[in-house]
Amino acid sequence: MMTSFRMLLILFASASLSLTAHAANVSKTMRVGHGRPIVVVSQDAVLWLEFLPESRAKASGSNSDSDRRYCRAKYRYQLFEAGTGAVTNGQGTAEEIFQVVNRTATGQQLEDRGSRTSIDAGSFHLGWSEGTAGSSSWIYYRADSPIRFIQQPQKLAFDAVDEKAFRRYLAARNVEEFSAAQQSVQVIGPAVFSGDLPDETPVTARVEYGRVQDGVFELRLVNLTTNAPYLIESSYELKPGGWNAVHKFVAKSSELVWSDPLGKDVDRAFYRIRQGH
Repeated sequence: MMTSFRMLLILFASASLSLTAHAANVSKTMRVGHGRPIVVVSQDAVLWLEFLPESRAKASGSNSDSDRRYCRAKYRYQLFEAGTGAVTNGQGTAEEIFQVVNRTATGQQLEDRGSRTSIDAGSFHLGWSEGTAGSSSWIYYRADSPIRFIQQPQKLAFDAVDEKAFRRYLAARNVEEFSAAQQSVQVIGPAVFSGDLPDETPVTARVEYGRVQDGVFELRLVNLTTNAPYLIESSYELKPGGWNAVHKFVAKSSELVWSDPLGKDVDRAFYRIRQGH
């Protein structure tokens, strides 16, 4: 499969209160900063979503009741529909409201008191929960949703996108998934990363194919930059800092075939391909 990798999906595990309540329905999460847009892409639409930064005091609200927990995040969005070329603007507020109803030696029992944590725009349905009040949030969505990838660009402003940019996002696909015999592998990249997140440096390398066969994952990379360093990392769980280096090489040619055995007890694995050290 010939696919250009200019974007990257990075998924994180959330430990927030709301995620526990939604765990039965949600399997993918991402932590995002406020004041920078998030791009969410499906087969036929693009959601350009931004949470607005505010002080911790404003986001948490005035609260004289120590047993009440409140947090909000205001947001705005642009929704691009590929079929019509129309852009719809919207805004809203997501909020969590919990009340402590019981305290024990091992913890607290909380009850929801009117939280509004759904963000709905067109065919996109996201969940929200507090990250750090006023400055970051967790967003989450079902694995079987129409979302193809989700990313928080490093430098783009909310008003910096136009129809051309929306259509470029629609044409991009950054995560390949391969499966066989109930074993599934996701390949992320090639890309240039800054910590756990990619930057927007363009790369020429791409995945030509990947396959899982007889407990072995095989990958073919093409358009590698000769004499450039590359690193392949793996993880069984997507979380910040959870990657382990499994293969480091300097490209001697523009192509590489690489394989890695999967344990019999492994039903899902992730690989990330980095250009650079």
